[in-house]
Amino acid sequence: MDNFYEVEVFIDVEPSRIWSALTDRVELGRWFGWDAGTLADEINTFFFEHAVPDAGRMRLDFPGMEDMYIEVAPLEAASVIRAVQPGDGQEFYAEIREGWIGFFHQLKRYIEDHPGEDRKTVYLSGTGVAAEVAPALAGRLPGRDWFSGEQTRVIATESFGPGLGVLLASGGLESTEGGKLTFTLSTWGLSEGELTELSADWLSWWSGLVEGAEVVT
Repeated sequence: MDNFYEVEVFIDVEPSRIWSALTDRVELGRWFGWDAGTLADEINTFFFEHAVPDAGRMRLDFPGMEDMYIEVAPLEAASVIRAVQPGDGQEFYAEIREGWIGFFHQLKRYIEDHPGEDRKTVYLSGTGVAAEVAPALAGRLPGRDWFSGEQTRVIATESFGPGLGVLLASGGLESTEGGKLTFTLSTWGLSEGELTELSADWLSWWSGLVEGAEVVT
């Protein structure tokens, strides 16, 4: 059987540290998703109501979710976190796969550079042409690509903490047609006032590139 998806991200800490961040409610809120009002409920539903932890194997199983699992494993002097959903490939699962790519890189930035620190996020959404938005973002957010795939680009920036930007284009980053776009900017060390200014600034820029621009902070 082919995988629905398999996502791996390498993190430069010991496996037990990642397992803690994967199973502790407070730590989950420091890297998973973005600062939506529903985040705490989403974490509780997914990681606690639907997950079965096996601390010995450092693995979360999700009964009823098409045999999905998340595991943490040692890799030389570092670790790998892996999300797998086995079975026959289906396009529906592409969105889930891309979500884990972004979330696991958010975990990497948190646990390697900001352990125990709360973040603040700016989450932007809208409809636009990815082939125009992606290069515009590269010009606006200096940094290096931690990941660049068909639909997702992850930019590690020395600004904002250092921070992290995740651009997701449902139709592909090189698409010249309009499609759903989201961008999550994870920041550390900002005051509420600075976050408000940052959110307004990014929304203004985003609104010039997409239709139906919205922001969540």
